[in-house]
Amino acid sequence: MKGKIVLSGLLILSIVILSVVGGCKSATPAKKTLTIGGIAFLTGPASQGGIACQRGWQLAVDKYNEAGGLKVGNDTYQINLIVEDDKMSADQASAADTKLIKQDGATIIVGPLIDALKTVVYPITSQNGVLMAIVDGLNCSVPYAHSADVAANKPLLMRVHWACNEISPYVLDYLVKQYPNVKKVAVNSVVEEASVVMVTGGKNDIDDQLAARGLQRVGEIEQFAPDITDFEPLMTRILSSKPDAILQVISTPVTFGLSVKAARALGFNGPMISLMHLDIDNQAALSGDPDISDMFGPGLTLADEPGMPQAVKDVKAQYLKKYPAKELISDVLLVGYNGMDVLLQTIQKARSVNPATILKTYEGLTKSGDLQTLWGPAYVGGKQTVGVNRVLNYPYMLDRVVNGKSTNFETVFVKVP
Repeated sequence: MKGKIVLSGLLILSIVILSVVGGCKSATPAKKTLTIGGIAFLTGPASQGGIACQRGWQLAVDKYNEAGGLKVGNDTYQINLIVEDDKMSADQASAADTKLIKQDGATIIVGPLIDALKTVVYPITSQNGVLMAIVDGLNCSVPYAHSADVAANKPLLMRVHWACNEISPYVLDYLVKQYPNVKKVAVNSVVEEASVVMVTGGKNDIDDQLAARGLQRVGEIEQFAPDITDFEPLMTRILSSKPDAILQVISTPVTFGLSVKAARALGFNGPMISLMHLDIDNQAALSGDPDISDMFGPGLTLADEPGMPQAVKDVKAQYLKKYPAKELISDVLLVGYNGMDVLLQTIQKARSVNPATILKTYEGLTKSGDLQTLWGPAYVGGKQTVGVNRVLNYPYMLDRVVNGKSTNFETVFVKVP
């Protein structure tokens, strides 16, 4: 009898222990998954840029996943990034977006990288209650009918990068300061509706910015296909207007360098300017001239190690550990990384993965240092300029080539009030 009582007591004790252990297990929150969809051109004439951006996104995701996950309130999420190729096609971008949302369960979409494709993708994301984040760049924030920019009537769209016409004043200020004899500027661009709007669309367009600095645009806005390799006919037409400087407002990761090569071969020695984020050293290499000079624009070159912020050096090291060095296109990679990282910071601050909550939180991050970028402290603005507080205001770099030497020569703060 006594033995039975002892046995019963042990049985009860075992049950209690198992219950406590089971309770402890259930009290530990299970790790969740957040699926983010990406859309970029991974094949075609500009694929180097698309792949670099994709890898930047992935490196930012890896940073959080390898640290244990994304902390969102009391939950922890492993981030599942799925990137689809839009092949620079509206139909393919639409199909990729639908697949990411309907099949993969993405609640956030980053990309696509082309403004015209952004306008195709956004209606699909918004109809499905999905947040779309412009983390890679925007060609033009001057208002027009087919604008891809954030707006009051686009309730699930945020922007984590400057537009080309927003950084152009800083680039043109450098032109005036460094080249006081320049008076006439010719403009060219990849074929895109936004390029003409950016230059002539009013409300502080490029023409206005030139005029405010005593400069004049000459000739037509020469446009070219993104896969062009022979720039000599284009540059011949541009040079017929007798410019003192040539400005490329929208380019790809190779077109700026190739256009400089053609212009120099035709005898033009004036400054050549880009408004896209590019590693100027890569562009100089495309020119084929080791002593090439007078090329500049927004961007950061990895050729100037002392001129790189420590955060950029860390990302470079992370990249070289994972990917072949020969495929490094620095500034596109860095823009992709930075945009994704700011998005993930915002999700943490929102303490929610709900798209509307994330966006509302982003709109409220209006104090310097509320967000951190690779180039320094940032905050969100844009209400006065574009009608909604959904544009990142942050420091960025300008890079140049002078006599074959590439440097990061200035940091500017791109302010969009």
